[in-house]
Amino acid sequence: MKIVVKPPKETFCDADWVSHIRLLTKEVGELVPGSPQGIENIRYEVEHVEVFKKPTDVDALSTEIFGSSLGDLRLEEGKEYLLCGRVKDGKLSCAACGQVKPEEVYLLVAEWNEIPASFIEEMKNFE
Repeated sequence: MKIVVKPPKETFCDADWVSHIRLLTKEVGELVPGSPQGIENIRYEVEHVEVFKKPTDVDALSTEIFGSSLGDLRLEEGKEYLLCGRVKDGKLSCAACGQVKPEEVYLLVAEWNEIPASFIEEMKNFE
């Protein structure tokens, strides 16, 4: 199966939320039956350094983000990243595929220090 990589603007527009985060903790548990994708077993506790997009009916993004070990983001505690994902019932989720990042960043998720200032400014104008 081939992973289709969308252009950054399209990925941004498709996401429910986009945020510059600092990863505080990462907890890996058992696979969770009944979760929206059936596999959300990683819980990230984050600090939102700067939120670029959130649903209009949400005052602030949760500091908990859920992911899957089947599509592990490979995030390290203490590092900062640009992440995006979905919101369902107030719960944030994200996956390795479909992350907003400059085209020259080849990893699935962009560390914040790898993102050029010009891309950040451009992203602020995505609609």
